[in-house]
Amino acid sequence: MRAANLAVPLVVVVLAAGACGDGDGDGDGDEQPRGLVSSTSPTTTSSEAAVEATDEPQAAYLAWLDALEAQDAEAACEQHAPELTIELRYEAILLDRAELGDPCTGFVALLWEDPLRELDPVELETTRATEEKATVAARFDGGSETAQLVYHRAQWRLLSTANRTDPRPGATDGAPQRWVREWCDLEVGAERGDVVARMGEPSGEYTLDNGGEPQLWWAQDQYDFRAYLDARGRVLDLVGDYDALGAADRDQLDCPELR
Repeated sequence: MRAANLAVPLVVVVLAAGACGDGDGDGDGDEQPRGLVSSTSPTTTSSEAAVEATDEPQAAYLAWLDALEAQDAEAACEQHAPELTIELRYEAILLDRAELGDPCTGFVALLWEDPLRELDPVELETTRATEEKATVAARFDGGSETAQLVYHRAQWRLLSTANRTDPRPGATDGAPQRWVREWCDLEVGAERGDVVARMGEPSGEYTLDNGGEPQLWWAQDQYDFRAYLDARGRVLDLVGDYDALGAADRDQLDCPELR
């Protein structure tokens, strides 16, 4: 069994533009524990959110949602990593809501104006936690999302969010949950076409012509599944990365990460 690098490369292009949330960083966040603890047990609190944070990334995420609910532009922007502000600014430019160099507070309203944005999670789980990065999975009454956070200038800040397929019965199906559902039914020796029929079109593919080891992969946010192929297109190895997945996903995966 070969060792595989399961990380999906992420290239962040830093644009020459100012960003809100890139403050002086003179808080006391460095003196406090980062609090990288996972939790799947929702508890009622007196705050606007339906759950209580059990670590600092979750607290930062809930503070951002609270700011959106209060339509507090300054507080929302303070929770942003620079990359998120840059991305949001360009979305606002396309909508004629901003120009290059405009401050975050001028266009952050795009977030709370989104009719699909939910603000009161009923469950939180920290699925990945390092000193510099964290992933928080949030479930709402109508769906779920994954929030990526980074530790920037002495505090946790929101880097990005992405919708996740709700794993509950009756929820709309989507690519990541299809991958989780089908992965353990794949077999070594299967034909490429059979694998694609089960998993759906891959996120990417390496061939001998690319100068890489032939493989298909299905990757999005914390999900990463790879099928290594021989020269005839038959599966040699199946490699999944379960470390960043939430409990609901891991419960469905009754096969080993490396096969």
